[in-house]
Amino acid sequence: MKQTFSTLSLLSIMLFYPATILAQTPADIMDRMIQKYSNSLSGIETMMVVTKMEGLIETDEPDTTYYRKVTLQDGLQTMQEVSSSRDTPSADYHSFQQNYDAIVDNSTYEGIETIDGRSAHVLLVDDISALYQGAVSGMEETAVGQEGEAMRGRLYIDANDYLLLRMSFDMQFSEEYTGTYDMNFKDYRDVNGMPYSFLAEMVIDGISEQFSAEDLAEARRGIQDARQQIENSSGMQRRILERTLSGTINRLERMLEDGGMTMRLVTLSVETNVTIPE
Repeated sequence: MKQTFSTLSLLSIMLFYPATILAQTPADIMDRMIQKYSNSLSGIETMMVVTKMEGLIETDEPDTTYYRKVTLQDGLQTMQEVSSSRDTPSADYHSFQQNYDAIVDNSTYEGIETIDGRSAHVLLVDDISALYQGAVSGMEETAVGQEGEAMRGRLYIDANDYLLLRMSFDMQFSEEYTGTYDMNFKDYRDVNGMPYSFLAEMVIDGISEQFSAEDLAEARRGIQDARQQIENSSGMQRRILERTLSGTINRLERMLEDGGMTMRLVTLSVETNVTIPE
């Protein structure tokens, strides 16, 4: 009876938790994630996505990006960018499919962690440079784009739905200090059968910790001087300075207070099976 009970118990556990028990290699997890994404595109041929940036980088006008479904050599399907007015960070499943071998060959399975209340498989990727470059595309003028180098990274993939929840990079800036750069994918919604993240939050930590008290004090004095310059101006000059400097000043103050930088890529709308303009 004990043997029968143990066998039945093991079987019931495996049936109840198939994802966490059976898929514990990087290849298994990547295969499940990419296959589920490919299957979700059955009713989609084209797509239009309208986004805006908030936080350290802000866009004056919404960005519009068009995608077309393509079939890869292995038969899997993906949405490939066709045209874009976007100048913002991005990360998509097309990057995972293109860099599949590099990810799997350089990955180690680290187990299960909880991300925003959801169980997630964690893959440690020693060589994540290709994905990192895609994730910071459009941030060339920031410290991350100009001076940041990804040392290694982690992928956090939902253990039940196989949705990407987070990409995390261990960063080195100008060979002087280190920090982290996380992309958190939130607010997943169903778009014609395809799960789509309507909020990508980018968080860069470890910046202010690397500066001395004198450096931080000098930065705060510079912010105060810029505010004083606005206060001392008038008329058209003041309106121009307020429009060009106020947002930047506020974001720099938040960066100093929080010890890092936060940006959000907010999706305003997603439409499928649209006509792509020539």
